[in-house]
Formats: sequence, C-alpha cells, structure tokens
Amino acid sequence: MNAEMLKINLNQSENPLLNFTAIDFETGSIYSNSVCQVGLVKVVNGIIADTFVELIRPPNNFIRYDWTENCHGIKRSDTQNAPTFAQSYPKWKHFVENQILVAHNMRFDYDCLTTCLRDFCNINMSFKTYCTMNIWRGAFKSASLATCCRENNIELKNHHNALADAAACAELFILAVKSGRILKSSPRKTYRTP
Repeated sequence: MNAEMLKINLNQSENPLLNFTAIDFETGSIYSNSVCQVGLVKVVNGIIADTFVELIRPPNNFIRYDWTENCHGIKRSDTQNAPTFAQSYPKWKHFVENQILVAHNMRFDYDCLTTCLRDFCNINMSFKTYCTMNIWRGAFKSASLATCCRENNIELKNHHNALADAAACAELFILAVKSGRILKSSPRKTYRTP
C-alpha cells in the first residue's frame, strides 16, 4: 500500500487498514518535545483491543498557564511526579512500533512522537501514517475533531484528553475505511523544537 491515495474495497474482515493505533499527544507549549500526555488506542480487525493513557513530565515540567486554562486542563502539579517521555515510552512502544498510526492532525502528533523519540530516547524512526482530519476535510463545514465526530454521530467525551481524542480518532478512521472514503497518507511537517 504505497499509493498516495487509495480506495479500499476489500472484504472488511481482511482489510489490513483495520489494524492500527490511533495516537494523540497533548503538549505544554508550542514545542513538539513538550509532551505532557499521551493517549493510544490499538485497533485489531476494526475493534478497539487496547488503550493506554499517561501524563508525561515535559522538560523542566513547563506547561503554559494559558494552555492549561484554554485547552487541555493539565497543570504542572499534575505532571510534577509523572514519568519523563524516556521513562514512559517503554510502557507503550508496542502500540506504535511496526504499526500503522492514525491521528487527527497527524502532522502535529507525528512531529511530537518523532521529536521526543529522537531527543529523549535517541531513536530515529518513521511510521506509516494516516490523518483523519485530512480524510474528512471537505465533508463538513469544519474538519475539527469535534465537528467530524458530531457529524458522524461519534461520541467525543472530554475533548483534549489524549485518550478521549485518540478513541474518537480511531472511530473516525474505522468509519472512513468501512465506508470507502478515499484515504490519503499523511504528509509530514516539522514543528519547532527549542
């Protein structure tokens, strides 16, 4: 499956795209290495098989106050005793290694993952990825996660909690595959690191 765009017409029980991990990161600042929460949802044969969520202490435990107030609600006091990225990654690496990864705004999440792996674990790795934001773009007035979920009758509880967002993304991708939407491999963009 190396095509930039493809339409899946396989028997759904045999569809390799129904085996993937949905991933979401929350960050403490604009920097991609400031991850403060990871959420992962492993899907096997189109069914959620496993989940993982963990708070992560970003470098210097720095989380912008306005991000806490206006976005994810994660405070420095929440992450002060949390593991660092390097300490957390071994617990969930089986979710991402040798897996198709799916995210809503994959450019952001891919950059968080690869930057943190490089900076904190000395690992350089690439992944096959799909972006549900790109897949559903144009279907509705907005391609935001909240809009895509609402328009597809997918429940989105606790938006900006990494596990809740990853679970909603997983449901959006399963629906896209099963309904025959055109899937685009996700482009990569580099975000800033300090």
